[in-house]
Amino acid sequence: MLLELMDRAGICPIAGMVDDNPRLHGTKIDGIPVLGPIDRLPGLVRVHRIHRAVIAIGDNNARRKFAEHARSLGLRLPVLIHPNACVSPTAHLGDGTVVMAGAVIAAHARIGEVAIVNTRASIDHDCMIGDYVHIGPGVTLAGSVTLGNGVFVGTGANIIPDMCIGDDSIVGAGATVIRDVPSNTVVVGCPARPIRTTTPTGNVQRV
Repeated sequence: MLLELMDRAGICPIAGMVDDNPRLHGTKIDGIPVLGPIDRLPGLVRVHRIHRAVIAIGDNNARRKFAEHARSLGLRLPVLIHPNACVSPTAHLGDGTVVMAGAVIAAHARIGEVAIVNTRASIDHDCMIGDYVHIGPGVTLAGSVTLGNGVFVGTGANIIPDMCIGDDSIVGAGATVIRDVPSNTVVVGCPARPIRTTTPTGNVQRV
């Protein structure tokens, strides 16, 4: 999907991809070569005179890690918007954010850096979206919703106006959020209810 977005955005030629899966090394994906593991990136940047990188990783924590790595090498992270998406001219999108086909981003919405707005997601007016967020296909955010950094919103979830979802929380697929969600909390269901939390060490605890 991102290769298609890059092509439509005129980001070419594409030098290649890097991936830590050894089975992909030396192969091609849609005609683009997989040049090796991530740790080859510094050398590839010099050899191919690469200036920009696009991160095709859905996991928020992994995407944050590789964005920081790319930036440390001086690479820019472009914004990619599918031509069939509808983005208000008053909306703001941070570096590295990608907007997929059919997505709608309404007036004065603000989306942070290296976020994913997936297929047919709808972000209404004045929403505030943090960095490294992933908004799944078919998600609906009503007006003035706030998502903290690292939030994941699963496919088809709905969030009513003025709700606040704390950093690194997860909204399960199909959930309907009618109350604020604290940071590091997983919520599911209609209405959404907490089922577990994540501690600073990454351990999962039942609620």
